[in-house]
Amino acid sequence: MNRMKKLMVLICYLLASLNNTKICFFKFDLGFYLDSVGTSNEGLNIMANLDVSTTSRLINRKKKRISDVHREYVEKALANHSENSFVLNIDDYHNIHIQR
Repeated sequence: MNRMKKLMVLICYLLASLNNTKICFFKFDLGFYLDSVGTSNEGLNIMANLDVSTTSRLINRKKKRISDVHREYVEKALANHSENSFVLNIDDYHNIHIQR
């Protein structure tokens, strides 16, 4: 855990020293990563205030946009290939992923 904290501090200093617009994509990627590992919205916003990452609001907007585009893509693919499509709806997440 201490090693991870040191790594995050190093990344913060590195990003703060660069202060370059080309790093925008990295900031989004870092924000997505932090969001995916369970960082709170307050934590994401603190990183954004340090100019290391993007705000939680922007990350949520981008995730929604990606989700909407994916939904449209799947709908079009199913419409175009409906004669060869086979859709499974597995509704029992806990029985699959939790050991008994």
